[in-house]
Amino acid sequence: MALGGVLLTGSLAGMLGVGVLRYAWQQDRRSHPLNLAGWLLILTGAVLGWQAAGAWGTSVTALWTMGAALVLLAWAAFRSRPGKMRASNRRAGIIAERGEPLRLMGRVLTFIMVGLIAGILGIGIAVAGASLLLFTGAGEANAFFLALTLTPLAWAVLAYLLLMESDRRGQLRLLAFASLPLWPCLALGVLS
Repeated sequence: MALGGVLLTGSLAGMLGVGVLRYAWQQDRRSHPLNLAGWLLILTGAVLGWQAAGAWGTSVTALWTMGAALVLLAWAAFRSRPGKMRASNRRAGIIAERGEPLRLMGRVLTFIMVGLIAGILGIGIAVAGASLLLFTGAGEANAFFLALTLTPLAWAVLAYLLLMESDRRGQLRLLAFASLPLWPCLALGVLS
């Protein structure tokens, strides 16, 4: 397939991914398979863009993907009617309403899990990826670049997935699963 075809396919995959995510988020219940499919289509678009023309190709596919998101969100905003409920006077659920429990320990635990533990796991996943790249014979500069790029991405994905879990058990299972790439690195002494 010519480079233009790969770039076009990547752009279409990204736009389709936005459409799948929009459909998934309109459902009454959260659909993990639809969410995963949407994000994988967006990732496929970015990878195809990179394959076609490097960073420029990824930028082009990202622009088409964001353009599709803009159109879908603008259309949804245009079609929506004002709600009948009066808006809460609190900001983003930060402050408890009158008579509501503060749930301060739950909020602190969520911050620790999403901010600190997920951040540490993001760094560990990035180091594990860089170690794997070094093990396959890649240069140090490429491995360090991968680690620097992968750290915020892994942290953001983990934070998103943690915040989407409805209970603590699911969050703990997710953290345990995300820690799996770290154990071989710890055993081999890569992280020490």
